[in-house]
Amino acid sequence: MLIIGAVLALAAILLALAAILPKPQSVSGGSEILITVDGREWGRYPLSQPQTVVVEQADGSRNEIVITGEGAYMHSSTCDNQLCVQMGEVTLENWETRPNQTFIICLPNRVTVELIPAQP
Repeated sequence: MLIIGAVLALAAILLALAAILPKPQSVSGGSEILITVDGREWGRYPLSQPQTVVVEQADGSRNEIVITGEGAYMHSSTCDNQLCVQMGEVTLENWETRPNQTFIICLPNRVTVELIPAQP
């Protein structure tokens, strides 16, 4: 009887805490997209604000990155191999299972797109 009473008391405490504690905000809150060119930061963009970012360089190379609110993907690139475009979207839901995890990389244009998940 003592064990059953202790388990029930613990369950009641956990339920009360769940009701009192604040609910988590949106999944993308605080997450960022970091774009670098030739190893230098080009810009940081909040994941919560969908937009298209165009990276144009002096040598004529161009990358178009779309931030969707769930993640980001390389929409287009002037590189020959188009591997960066084929990498697909990196999201908060899929980054752990992708071969490049949080990165989309355009090696010929020296552009990287990195999803930086919010810290808990």
